[in-house]
Amino acid sequence: MNTFLNVVTSTFLLASPSLSLATESTQKAPSVVRVGAVEFPPYIHIESGGKVTGLLETLLNFMNKEQSQYIFQAIPISAMRRHGDFKNGDYNLSFFDNIDWGWDKNTVDISNVYMRGKEVYIAKRKPDRTDSYFNDLSGKSMIGILGYHYGFANYNADPAFLRKKYNMQLSNSNEGSIKMILFDRGDIAVVSDIYLNSYLKKHPEDKAKLLISNKTDQQYSHTVIVRKNTHPTVQEINLLLNKFQQSKEFKEIISLNPNEAP
Repeated sequence: MNTFLNVVTSTFLLASPSLSLATESTQKAPSVVRVGAVEFPPYIHIESGGKVTGLLETLLNFMNKEQSQYIFQAIPISAMRRHGDFKNGDYNLSFFDNIDWGWDKNTVDISNVYMRGKEVYIAKRKPDRTDSYFNDLSGKSMIGILGYHYGFANYNADPAFLRKKYNMQLSNSNEGSIKMILFDRGDIAVVSDIYLNSYLKKHPEDKAKLLISNKTDQQYSHTVIVRKNTHPTVQEINLLLNKFQQSKEFKEIISLNPNEAP
């Protein structure tokens, strides 16, 4: 009996390393999932060296920690090229996005809404100006960001259309749009309220110089745009978003920006 046990034990010990190696060799390495990142502060900020920060960095870090099947990796892209880059397969996911912003519903799926927000109109404050100044945009020079989609233009982001129909001046950022208003380079600008609030905290001296509308240009319903027939699926993304909404990271974001709650 002892001899038999010794033989079995020896055989098991000899087989174990091979079994372990076989198990390790069958484990799949995580797949890199490319996430398109367009400058959209404070949701998405691209630093001069190309590093992507902002709320997107917080969200992707959380998703990478929550599972081991994927590595979500943000890649900087421009607002004007983002749809072409998507068609070329340069990335498969776009966060803090909306289906109305130029997407083809036949080629993408849409996640659940996980955050909200809005865009407002601003103008330079003058003695005779009240909130009614924003009621009629005709005849006024508009300011917005190149490649962005705006409600007043029915989400048409074509620069030639915007310049012709709305005499629109196009900047590269929300800060640029605010500065153009302050320097009288246009009549009305559209900016996200979360960015405007952040800007005015840093530059309180500018608050008295700006007239901020009660009227909104559009309400954000932030979703993830997911390429159809690929992985991760929109169902997998929704599961991760649900976990994120229960996390301390998300609760900290909402505590600072209660209007962003879904």
